[in-house]
Amino acid sequence: MKTRPFLFLAFLTLSVPRAAFAQTAAKPAEYTEYVAPTESFDRRVEMWRLEMGFRGSLVPSSGFDPFSTNDFLPQFSIAASRTLVAAGHLSLAAGLAWDHGTSSATARGDMASLEVERLTVPIEGRVHIGPWGYAFLRGAPGVLSQHAELDDPSAPAPLSKTKWLFATDVSAGYAWLVWPQRREPARVARLWLQADVGYGWVARERLDLAPALASGDARVVSGIDLGSVTTSGAFFRAAAAVSF
Repeated sequence: MKTRPFLFLAFLTLSVPRAAFAQTAAKPAEYTEYVAPTESFDRRVEMWRLEMGFRGSLVPSSGFDPFSTNDFLPQFSIAASRTLVAAGHLSLAAGLAWDHGTSSATARGDMASLEVERLTVPIEGRVHIGPWGYAFLRGAPGVLSQHAELDDPSAPAPLSKTKWLFATDVSAGYAWLVWPQRREPARVARLWLQADVGYGWVARERLDLAPALASGDARVVSGIDLGSVTTSGAFFRAAAAVSF
């Protein structure tokens, strides 16, 4: 009978830790919601950007008249850029741009065409206005390839001339952030719509066209002089863009 208190104490000693362990195991672990890390910079300001759109130039030069009936040069425009510096609501970006356009008309009874390829380095200063986009001022020095051609039935080959010329653009505009306007915690693509107006300057060139004869062709064929031309003039551009 004296052993019963000792058995009772031994039972309590063994059962208490087990009960405590069972309560600990039954208690669910505390749940912590995962929060994606936020980048240290805003991709609405600092970004890679690709834009594509339409550029229309008004060319008042009389030398452009053989190639157009309305002094208008339509062009396809594409550009890629990267933010270089950002501070507060201001940023600076640079990139590469390409514009391609053609125009044709009847000159002296023959079909004449002018094709231009413009390669520039746009440097853009931006002022960011909340989540809605930014206003920008863009300067774009570069070069322009100008190919003029006249189909003269009396000549053994079309009369033509190709020349690389210095060119530069200055424009101002606004880029509107369509979606998403909020600051995302991860890298997502953003859609923009933008428009700008400005002036494009191109060096003047003499259009003394000559037939492009094959090497070794001994025929002597006179060319034609259409005077000088420059595709300088005011322009507008409308484009859509995507940024990352």
